[in-house]
Amino acid sequence: MMYALVTGADHGLGLALVKVLLNRDFFVVACRLNPKETFVDELKDTYCNQLEIVDLDIGDDTDVKAMKDKVASLVPHIDLLVNNAAILGDIEKVLGDDLDFNEILHVINVNAVGPLRVTNALCSLVMNSKLKTVLNITSEAGSIKDCYREGWFGYCMSKAANNMQSALVHNNIRTKGGRVIAMHPGHVATYMRGHLDTTAKLSPDEAANGILHVVLDMDLPVEERPLFINYCGERLSW
Repeated sequence: MMYALVTGADHGLGLALVKVLLNRDFFVVACRLNPKETFVDELKDTYCNQLEIVDLDIGDDTDVKAMKDKVASLVPHIDLLVNNAAILGDIEKVLGDDLDFNEILHVINVNAVGPLRVTNALCSLVMNSKLKTVLNITSEAGSIKDCYREGWFGYCMSKAANNMQSALVHNNIRTKGGRVIAMHPGHVATYMRGHLDTTAKLSPDEAANGILHVVLDMDLPVEERPLFINYCGERLSW
C-alpha cells in the first residue's frame, strides 16, 4: 500500500488531488482547514478503507503538532506528502497604496512557513517510505526571473519563499534518498479569490491528473536542486 497526505483538501485542487490519488489506490490522509467543508467526506462512501480526514490549519504551530501525532497513528509512512494548502491575499494593491502588512505576513506564514511546518513534522514518516517525495504546490508567481506583476505582494513573496524552503528541504533529504518537487499547477479554477475563477484555463481535475502523472508516471531525475516544474513537466525559471 502506498500512502499520501494532502493539505488543503477542502475543495478545489486539494480535493481533486485526493480523488486522483484514491483512484490510483493510495491510502490518503486528507487535511482540511474548515470542518464545515464536507466535500471530502463524500468520498468516504466509496473509499472507506482508503481515506482518513484530519482537520488542519497549517498556519498554526499547535495544530500541526496535533496533526503529527494523529497521522502517526493512522499510517506507517508517507510516500507522497503534498503541501497544497495556500491562500491568495490581496492582489490589487501596488506600491504606494495602503498595504496591509499584517495580511502580507499572514499569507507568507501560511504559504511558505506552513509547508515547512508540515514537512518538518512528518519528515520521519516520509523518509520511512518508498517514494520519499515531498510535493510542494507552488506557483510561477514565485519565479524571480519571470516576475512581471506589480502587486500580489503577499502571494508572490510567499511562493518565492516556498521555493527556497523547497530547496532547503531537498538539501536535507536528497542524500538520504528523498526529494522535493516544486510544482506550478497551472491557472486552475479555484475559489482562492473568494469566488470561482472562471478565467482559469484548467479545472481542478485536469490540473490534478497532470500533476500526478508528472510526479508518479514520468521518470523525473533526482538532481542536486529540486525540480521547479509545471503540471506538464516543463521546467520553470527560479
